[in-house]
Amino acid sequence: MSQRLNHSTHDTFRSIPMKLRKAYINLFLDTVIGLAFLVEAVSGLVLWRILPHGGFQGGRNPAFGRMFILSRGDWLTLHDWGALIMTAGIVIHLALHWRWIVCMVRDLWRNAFHRPEKAAMAECPTE
Repeated sequence: MSQRLNHSTHDTFRSIPMKLRKAYINLFLDTVIGLAFLVEAVSGLVLWRILPHGGFQGGRNPAFGRMFILSRGDWLTLHDWGALIMTAGIVIHLALHWRWIVCMVRDLWRNAFHRPEKAAMAECPTE
């Protein structure tokens, strides 16, 4: 049953035109990057403004053991994982758009340093 379901899902995805398939992949990847950014931003603000720096500082420290929903260590872990996921997403995003990036940089370079009549305007893929 699951093999048949997997096969039909695969066939359905393959029947989508290539441009639309790329759009779905980009939408998914951009959503993951955006969610990772939100995790980074919220955890960064909590670590910066709400939870104090450091831990036990000796003597009397009223902020020791202070929590905001999660402990400081948990917020740090969440912050680190958000950074890793966001970085991986950006690297994958750059890899998916690498041809377009190279083409655009090449055209900008040619237009900046060559006369317009000699600059060959190559068609860059639209993504």
